[in-house]
Amino acid sequence: MSPWGPNAGPARVLHITEIAAQEPLIRSALRGLGVRAVDLDDVVQDVVLGAWMSSQAGRYRPDRAREPLDALKRWLFGVCRFHCTHYHERAFRRREVPVFDPWAATGEERVDPGHVGERIDAAQALMAIAAMPLWAREVLVLAALGHGGTEIADILRIPLGTAGSRLRLARARLARKLRRRR
Repeated sequence: MSPWGPNAGPARVLHITEIAAQEPLIRSALRGLGVRAVDLDDVVQDVVLGAWMSSQAGRYRPDRAREPLDALKRWLFGVCRFHCTHYHERAFRRREVPVFDPWAATGEERVDPGHVGERIDAAQALMAIAAMPLWAREVLVLAALGHGGTEIADILRIPLGTAGSRLRLARARLARKLRRRR
């Protein structure tokens, strides 16, 4: 039995205008599936492009038991559902909240831009980290993000002892590089 169902016809390649003509249906389906108005245009574009690419790959096989337009609408709704599941997981949905004074929102002490020496030290530290091998950068970044040895080992899928050794060696290597730069 075909994965498209018992009544699936042969693959049909759709022209982009056939898909774009169904934009009102796509917009309605996406709103019903929880896409926010601010993101609607982007997700509609994703659906139209995804549907077109899918039809080019031979994945549009209209149901012979249905009217052609009804089969197209049902298939496009499935494409909308697919894109919505990914939409709800994407990082672009997280919005930053504009704040008049960003330092007040963090609760951290202000950094005076007049301290040029501090900026140079920070730039040198970043350059020293960038020059390190990948394994060292990985463990240093994860440690800087607040992960402990066990979490680092889990994230990198390495033994706990290896994670500890890499972190110790990376910190020592970074300290040597920073001493040399001063």
